[in-house]
Amino acid sequence: MKKQLVAMGVAIAFLSQASYATECSDLLSHYKRVPDPTVKTMRQLKRWVKRKIKDGNQKAVEECLVANAADNPNKATVAGQ
Repeated sequence: MKKQLVAMGVAIAFLSQASYATECSDLLSHYKRVPDPTVKTMRQLKRWVKRKIKDGNQKAVEECLVANAADNPNKATVAGQ
């Protein structure tokens, strides 16, 4: 029973990571001139979001961009990497 629960947890985590990458690309496609997060710092990306995103998606857009930021120490463990 424990093995089945662990296997189910791993499967759910994998599927959520795959959907996270898709959700981010879909979300970012709604905005013009989104900076390339791989060459920007987390601070630069947060400033861009604060200035440019005026709808209710500010937090989600910021999370998507910061996840792939050039100076993000967790970049290797981010979904889709």
